[in-house]
Amino acid sequence: MAIRELTYEQLRKKLNKKSLPFTSTDELKPLDTVIGQERALKALQLGLEIDASGYNVFVTGMSGTGRTTIIEKLLQDYSQKNKVPDDWCYVYNFADPDAPEALSLPPGKGRDFQQDMAQLIETLQMELKRAFTGEHYENQKNSIINKLNQEKRHLLQKLDEKAHKLGLKIQPTPMGFQTLVLLNNEPVTPEIFNGLSAKEKEKINRNIQEMENDIAETLRSLARLDIKAQKTLSQLDKDVANFVVEQYIKEIKDEYKSFPEVLDYLGKVSKDIVANTGAFLKHLDKEQEEEETDLLKSPFFKRYRVNVAVDNSRLKGAPVIFETNPTYNNLFGRIEKYPVQGGYATDFTMIKAGSLLKANGGYLMADALEALRNPFVYDTLKRSLRNKELRIEDVTDLYGTISIVSLKPEPIPLKLKVVLIGWNRIYQLLSGSDDDFSKIFKVKADFDYETDSTDKAILQYARFVKRVIDQEKLPAFERDAIAEIIQYGHRLAGGQRKISLEFGRIIRVIQQAAFWAQKENKKSVAAEDVKKAILEFENRHSLVKDKIQETIDRDIRKLIVHGEIVGEINALSVYDLGDFTFGKPGRVTAKTYIGSENLVHIERKAGLTGKIHDKGVYVLTGFFNSKFGDYMPISFSASLAFEQNYGKIEGDSASSTELYVLLSSLARAPIKQGIAVTGSVNQNGEIQAIGGVNEKIEGFFEVCKSKGLSGEQGVLIPASNVEDLALKDEVREAVKSGQFHVWAVDTVEDGLQILTGLPAGKRDKRGKFARNTIYFMVEKHMRELSERSEAYRKSVSEKHKKKTAPKKEAKATGRKEKPASPRRKKPPVKKGKE
Repeated sequence: MAIRELTYEQLRKKLNKKSLPFTSTDELKPLDTVIGQERALKALQLGLEIDASGYNVFVTGMSGTGRTTIIEKLLQDYSQKNKVPDDWCYVYNFADPDAPEALSLPPGKGRDFQQDMAQLIETLQMELKRAFTGEHYENQKNSIINKLNQEKRHLLQKLDEKAHKLGLKIQPTPMGFQTLVLLNNEPVTPEIFNGLSAKEKEKINRNIQEMENDIAETLRSLARLDIKAQKTLSQLDKDVANFVVEQYIKEIKDEYKSFPEVLDYLGKVSKDIVANTGAFLKHLDKEQEEEETDLLKSPFFKRYRVNVAVDNSRLKGAPVIFETNPTYNNLFGRIEKYPVQGGYATDFTMIKAGSLLKANGGYLMADALEALRNPFVYDTLKRSLRNKELRIEDVTDLYGTISIVSLKPEPIPLKLKVVLIGWNRIYQLLSGSDDDFSKIFKVKADFDYETDSTDKAILQYARFVKRVIDQEKLPAFERDAIAEIIQYGHRLAGGQRKISLEFGRIIRVIQQAAFWAQKENKKSVAAEDVKKAILEFENRHSLVKDKIQETIDRDIRKLIVHGEIVGEINALSVYDLGDFTFGKPGRVTAKTYIGSENLVHIERKAGLTGKIHDKGVYVLTGFFNSKFGDYMPISFSASLAFEQNYGKIEGDSASSTELYVLLSSLARAPIKQGIAVTGSVNQNGEIQAIGGVNEKIEGFFEVCKSKGLSGEQGVLIPASNVEDLALKDEVREAVKSGQFHVWAVDTVEDGLQILTGLPAGKRDKRGKFARNTIYFMVEKHMRELSERSEAYRKSVSEKHKKKTAPKKEAKATGRKEKPASPRRKKPPVKKGKE
């Protein structure tokens, strides 16, 4: 392809008026679809619609492309198609208090059940107290006690009668009964007893022994009566309590008869209240004495509470949760504690659900990087999704620290879709290092950062602006303002063929353009307001750029943009500050000389180059071998340097620049310093596309403008980058007026002719280059270097041979040969520090 100098029209995409068929955004409908993300949407739909294990989605792509907004809207749409999932409650485990039980109920029923249980306990507190203080209960209780007392009196009466027959008297004591001997109905004193005959004493002792046996039996009978009465009273209490409890709990059982787990729990509640009626009433009296307003908050009655961990009563479809801070507790829940003397304690009412449980039956979104930053999150998420259940655990257990009270709540079954959002390198890291990752996240949805700039996409862009205007209540945008925003979208995408999908940046321009328009009391936003918003943004972020330009203006950083010099050229680089990129030129110099080391790259020797840049340097060797190696040995050395550069150099966009300056040095052909160069080159000398072409051109233009535009300055770019141009108005106007130029080249030969004014040259049938061509002069100089190198090598070799050759014997001439004068020894050289 011939050398092309680009025209004003080629430096930015020309918008077709048909693609903007309106005069103001007031005439447009807001965008209700997604621009340019068909691939990602299909992947998301696949992951969300396949009802199989592991079909969770990992979303990649640049931030600011609207990923989160698009995913949230899509999930909300799917949410409306799905039913509302069940509520989940934790209740007291009467068999094992440290292992709370989980109950599922239809949405809204969890809160109802909680209230029903609270009402039940409140009712039972009143009714049980009424039942146990009522006349009927007192009569039954008194009847049992009276019967007990009657039977006791009967036993004691029989015992007393027998004692009387035996001449004894039974007297109750705190320890039981005391047997007294009577004589004439009066107790016998020890003196009287000692005065009795042996026969009388023996009889009395037999009677006492018989009486002691009867007393023991009577005491046992009394104890049996007490036990029987206690059992009867206990049974009475149970019967009364059971009657009251069943009377009121039956209503709840009828309400929840379709839920076997709830009925089973209610049965356990009934048994516990009946079995602990005494404690129930005792704690009731105690709490009332202390004026406790909510009895369910007291330690004893807390066991009858219902902890609604997940309440879906307000949902209209499946839950959609976006966890912005995916810590362990926020995702998987926590078990809170309360202080007690000597430490902390907990119970089932302090179990709190996390986002994973709240999203159960629906969809959970989270940032992958934030999740990975938090300890235990990724492994617990994997385990939960793999096992399809969630175990709420105390995070201190995972750290291995000792917990005062440790609960092991019953795990809850999981069925949900998890969408992680992150960088592509995070996806690659996880998929390459974790075998489980691809089994759990089987779908990757990759969001694009650009799309084809078609008439349809351009109109959608305008409707997107309309949507932002309506959402944020901004003034209308004129058509020319929309055109400037679209051109900005082209620039962000790096060219005319594509338009950016980084809507975060577009929204920023929309907001700031509206701000500048409103500040001037305009009713609508014009193109000049959009330009001002973009310019002001650049000014706010251009401190580094301005500092570099200042060093150029003060000649601290040496740059020449006028005249011609051999072996020097202006290269173009891009500085990326994250949210702002700009281009600036830098000088590349080359020196060629006799040698065999071939190409020496000073930056590479200093460790300032990256692998891609090093590859570009190796390509230069391939070019020389390809272009000249078939006709002569390549024998020269050269050094390349990026002058006044002390940072890392990466990329191969300067490889053509390095080739031009090497050829200039070898040909002794001066390069026009007003022309800067960018472009990659291959071994065949073909110029290849590079990135940042707009920033590079504008960066060199600013330097030329600062040092004075001559009308001969410009930039060489790869022809394949022409459709990537989206230059600023100032540069385009300078090109239009002939003050600045942009050339598009396909080959090194095209570039050489522009840079030196001489043709590169082409071999004729004899394999010779024409005189006064760059390649002729390069080849000639390389031959000269090779010949000098060979001559020097031969000279050194001859001297070495003469020095090491054996001396010939002297001919017999009758004369004595003079002895060789002894060589003077050189004094020893002292070594040391200079």
